[in-house]
Formats: sequence, structure tokens, C-alpha cells
Amino acid sequence: MTTTLDTRDLPAGDPRWDAFRTLLEEQRSDCVREREAALEECAQSVPDPVAQRRSASLSDTITAIDEALARIAAGSYGSCVHCGATIPDERLELRPHAGACVSCTDRR
Repeated sequence: MTTTLDTRDLPAGDPRWDAFRTLLEEQRSDCVREREAALEECAQSVPDPVAQRRSASLSDTITAIDEALARIAAGSYGSCVHCGATIPDERLELRPHAGACVSCTDRR
């Protein structure tokens, strides 16, 4: 994403969230498709441990994206789920499903 969005004090229905919502929905679709492919590899007679790990990782990412979409709907997107601090726009642009600020992420 090349533009910088100001995510401070945006209400849940604010159209400026649309860019993040669209990006998250696209990323979710890609992750679901990749996970299905990884699961097909796991279903072979000799399961591929790399495919198993990739499937689990993609499942975690899908969950994080779903949680971010729920935060958008609830109006809490852009705030750290642990301390309530504003997550910088640059972090959300790089990792739109981030639910924690860098400080809280580093502590965990």
C-alpha cells in the first residue's frame, strides 16, 4: 500500500476504513486459497511437514485477519488490543491485521 491513511479517531462506519477492509479481505482470500493448496499437499500418502506448517501458519493469519475485520466493525481498529495505544499508520499499512502496537508485541 503506497498511501498513508490517518487512522486516528475514525468511527467504525468511516469510509476511510474501506481501504484497510478491502486489503484485509483480499489478503484473507489469498490465505484461504494458499491454505487449501497446503492442505491438499498434506493429504498425500506421505504428508509434507513443510506444507503442514504452512497450513497452520496460514490458519493463524486467517484468524488474525478475521479479528482485524471484527475490530473495524466494532470501531476499535487501529488501537492496541493490549494497552489501547494508537497503532501507527505505518504499522497498519505494513501489517493491516496487526492488533498490537510494537511495544506490546515485543513484550510478548
